[in-house]
Amino acid sequence: MFRFSYLAAFFLIAPCFANDDAYQQCLQEYVPQVEIDRAVLVVKQRCESLHSGDIMLPREKARLQCQLESAAKAKTEAGLDMLMKVCDERHSFKNHQD
Repeated sequence: MFRFSYLAAFFLIAPCFANDDAYQQCLQEYVPQVEIDRAVLVVKQRCESLHSGDIMLPREKARLQCQLESAAKAKTEAGLDMLMKVCDERHSFKNHQD
């Protein structure tokens, strides 16, 4: 029950660009997959970053996409932390070639 009230509040305080179709589509695609509350915030933040219109390096975009997909699949808080770290390492400067 708390999860649904948390999600309702989340959508009410969405950023001003929340009307952007790509941002909304991102939320609609990934939020229903989320199983832990903290992952909802990660999904929201990554959708915001990916669809804000800011210019970013391909490696940064790939890292954010990796974290978005991983957050939607995480089953535990520890798993979420581990998956975020894996995405950071996979898409770091030393491991990525643009």
